[in-house]
Amino acid sequence: MNKKTILAIDVGTGMVKVLAGRMQPDGSLGILGTGAAPTVGYDKGIISDINALTHSIRQAVDCVIMAADSQTTDNVYLGLSGASLAMQNSIGSIALANQETVTPQDIERAYTAASFAVIDNNYEKLHVFPVKESVIAEGTAFEVDVHMISAQKTILEGLTQLLAANGLTLKGIVAGGIVAAETIKKELTGHPSNFIFMDIGAGTADCVLYADGKLCSSASLPFGGDYITNDLMQGLSVNRSHAEEIKRYYSRLSPDLRNQGVVLDCNDYGTTDKHVSYDFLYDIIESRTEEIAALVHEAVKPLVDEHIAVNGLLEAVYLTGGAGTMPSMVTCIAKAFQAHTEIVKPMQLADEYASPLNTAGYGIISYGVQNLASEPVAGGKSAWGGFIHKAKKLLKI
Repeated sequence: MNKKTILAIDVGTGMVKVLAGRMQPDGSLGILGTGAAPTVGYDKGIISDINALTHSIRQAVDCVIMAADSQTTDNVYLGLSGASLAMQNSIGSIALANQETVTPQDIERAYTAASFAVIDNNYEKLHVFPVKESVIAEGTAFEVDVHMISAQKTILEGLTQLLAANGLTLKGIVAGGIVAAETIKKELTGHPSNFIFMDIGAGTADCVLYADGKLCSSASLPFGGDYITNDLMQGLSVNRSHAEEIKRYYSRLSPDLRNQGVVLDCNDYGTTDKHVSYDFLYDIIESRTEEIAALVHEAVKPLVDEHIAVNGLLEAVYLTGGAGTMPSMVTCIAKAFQAHTEIVKPMQLADEYASPLNTAGYGIISYGVQNLASEPVAGGKSAWGGFIHKAKKLLKI
């Protein structure tokens, strides 16, 4: 791979998915191929076996490496979610050096104060988003409200070291749901101001809230489509892979089959007795879908009340991810949140890659493209320094 090739690794509970892309001369992104492997050692955002997870990642990369011409690249980005991450809002307040103006040094001190308020030495910042900035106390103090995503240093260091030993040098580790939301929001029609982005996968539901057009809060919840898979395993006495196949089969069927006495052939290799009524599958799958929607609403509603309600009504919920596109998930989420709900996917990609399953990978690889494009300008600045620079531009200092 040349230096403009990027690997985006989306670590999910069910699968590790990899997108390989290359930045084109016009700055656009061209996808070279995809790869995937079953995830081992990672459940709902918790790493239970870091060596097994590293092996899963290496397998997924090997699946796509041939399409990208070589064995190595300098631009490898990895996305995490779930309990691996800490999402927090924080306020930093500092006394102004000059009561008549806010200097760049004041801004940097305020953001540093906000960071120190929530991050200890065991965590490393991944992303920091300015929510609100204001001069308070009659010009004597400056205050910033930020939303910060961080991860345990032991997790980041362990993954970085093991992947390096397996031939993959990471350029960065990101929150997959966050970078997916930040990328997809640029493609939303109507330019909504108050909305929620939800990436619901097998084991986690990443929810990102926007108020007045700004990212103001987020949550990574420990549940997803595996709830449905587990119920199918128990209800039909099948293994996990068979249950996943049945779930995908069901998702392609029309709900009009309900109450029609339809019996489905759900047999797989080695089985002969899996003729199941559509109504039975409907009861299992749809009841769990309603429960997932209710759990997401219960967890996210306090954040909506705190951040979005003060800026007006919730305009929309945008769903993506494998479980996010399950039958009736749109209906259940819309009912729970009382807001317009629709499925989104990376429309800027070619048709074969423009799937809700690739939204997180698309966000990660877009993040890598932005970093690659800005490298000549960055001049070696740290990520924190780059953020401070953006904050200064935002405030027109």
